[in-house]
Amino acid sequence: MTKRVNRPHRKTGRKRKSAPATVTTHTLVEALAADGRNVVGVAKALSTSKDRLRQWMDEDPTLLEAFERGREAERFNLHNGLFRAAQKGNVIAAMFLLKTRHGYREGDQSDTANRVSITFTLPSALKPEDFKVIAHEPGAAALAIPEAGTPRS
Repeated sequence: MTKRVNRPHRKTGRKRKSAPATVTTHTLVEALAADGRNVVGVAKALSTSKDRLRQWMDEDPTLLEAFERGREAERFNLHNGLFRAAQKGNVIAAMFLLKTRHGYREGDQSDTANRVSITFTLPSALKPEDFKVIAHEPGAAALAIPEAGTPRS
């Protein structure tokens, strides 16, 4: 039996930093995401790490919703800018929107692009006498395939 060790109890460390629950924080997260910042950028603005911010968003659905609203606002502004440029005659913006939103493809892109094609070429049939190998003949270890039309001795 082991002896009981009399040690003082160690503290577990710093208390966990909890998510800021203020409305201004949610508004700030939404504004930062709408400005184009990703999770790392928003976390930096809140003086925390990206992992901590993700943990806060997992625990607080309103914070996650604020981040998603900001991302949607950014997406809408970018899409709307492309759409307005396409309406004014910008052909590149129009082609990009057609390709990304409506699945248009350039050129003939048939489904055979990702398929493998293998062709086997087999020799013609040999006559039965061409298969005979004379074992006592020098150099007859391998079967020599005669050319077509040449008689074998």
